Amino acid sequence: MAHPLSLPASARANTAALAPDWVELLYEVTRQFASSLELDDVLGKVLRLTVLAVKADAGSIFLLDSGGRVIRSILARGDLPPDIKRPLVLTTMTKGFAGWVYQRREAGIIADTAADGRWHFFPDDAIVTRSAIGVPLIRRDIVIGVMTLMHPERNWFNQRQLKLLEAIAAQAASAIENAALYTNASNERSTLQAIIAGARDNVIVTDLKDMLLLVNPMAQRSLGLSEQEVGRPLIEALKEPALAEFYNAAGNAEQALREVRFDDGRVFDCALARVPNVGKVLTMHEITPLKQLDALKSEFVSHVAHDLNAPLGVIQGYTWLLKEDPALNDEAHSYVQQIADSITRMRGLIDNILDIGRIEMGIQNEFQPVSIASVVHESIKNMQALASGKQIALTARVAPATPPVNGSALRLGQAVANLVGNALKFTPPGGTVTVHASLEAGQVTVKVIDSGPGIPPHLQAKLFQKFSRLGQGATQKNEGHGLGLAIVKSVAEVHGGRVWVESQQGKGSTFAFSLPPMTAPPASSAS
Repeated sequence: MAHPLSLPASARANTAALAPDWVELLYEVTRQFASSLELDDVLGKVLRLTVLAVKADAGSIFLLDSGGRVIRSILARGDLPPDIKRPLVLTTMTKGFAGWVYQRREAGIIADTAADGRWHFFPDDAIVTRSAIGVPLIRRDIVIGVMTLMHPERNWFNQRQLKLLEAIAAQAASAIENAALYTNASNERSTLQAIIAGARDNVIVTDLKDMLLLVNPMAQRSLGLSEQEVGRPLIEALKEPALAEFYNAAGNAEQALREVRFDDGRVFDCALARVPNVGKVLTMHEITPLKQLDALKSEFVSHVAHDLNAPLGVIQGYTWLLKEDPALNDEAHSYVQQIADSITRMRGLIDNILDIGRIEMGIQNEFQPVSIASVVHESIKNMQALASGKQIALTARVAPATPPVNGSALRLGQAVANLVGNALKFTPPGGTVTVHASLEAGQVTVKVIDSGPGIPPHLQAKLFQKFSRLGQGATQKNEGHGLGLAIVKSVAEVHGGRVWVESQQGKGSTFAFSLPPMTAPPASSAS
């Protein structure tokens, strides 16, 4: 079994040729390096021990960056003021023996400084130096430092002492790298903690076993958590059932997004991301004021839409009468038909706006056990004529074990019909549209898969927003109000579910929503 402070291989290789007291010195050096990561303090102790061991008069260790510039200097005699120390170190590295060791990447001995051009004399140097020894500190084939020892007598240093210094230098280089790695990691951790602590969003970090690792001050205030709960399972610490359900439902997915409504009415945009070798990071941005503004806007739009219905009804009535007038010629009849078509489209828009308003206001009083299989098959039957007219194969695949859900059959049918209608609109003749329904990850999931042109990634995030349309390009000819998918989103959320899209250009699209099965308690609001 290795000694707990066993030497590196490069150091052990030299110990056989060293005196017993020097071997003890190496073990003491190893102990010093293992005891602390404070480099200045440890290197200073090691330098003093080495100076004493070889009976040198003075010594220095210069630590260098990748460009050979001195970033730290440790002197055995540390009583030099900074204004003297800085130029001394710079000159030594550019004109002196330490610079030679660095440039040549090799150890060396100066038997007589007066006769060796590698040594640089300082006119006012109080230390008399007649012999010197120096070794490079090399780690991963890079010189990261230089150690130099001096003595006032000529021919003081020998090859045995050089082996000792090389063994110490090998340990010092390893310790310097470890300290640098620790310092970098510590700085990065401190920076990250400062960013997280100052974040205006709620941030929670868990480990690989879903134990609470970190909770920032904002999350502590918003969720009623405390530092004392670090180390507990997050699910046990969370006091909001909707948030706990979101965390559980995400499982080991790389990323999960959901709008979560708390019992007290607050609403958060939640994002859960898995971090390899760390765990998971949950970020939550409160959007309660935005939701309140959106509700006011929806209420206003609903009122306007409702008020428009009456005059549109009158206009539509007179239009029907005009169409029946035998005195109209073909051109006039065409104009009246255009008016009638425009009114029909406008009333469709108004109906959709009012539908969204009703759904968002709550439809829980309509909830009852609903068979998703029946909803899917009914929607397919109603859309089959449209699919046939476009020469598109429309089929359904419902897994036999798909459980019922607690909801509104009317609104769920509307959601499926909107998804199917959207798929038929963008799928070219000869294509396919398939509706899948099954139980996936504990959720009743409905997917509408088409063989259409696909959707660019930058457009996908806005698809379920109200009045959102794909815009320019090949799809521009497909008219719509941009409310069909927004209705699907509202229906899914009011049933405690969610919507999403998966698409690649040229490979079709999959629009889907998932709902909690009947076995789970029905959600009372969007989550």
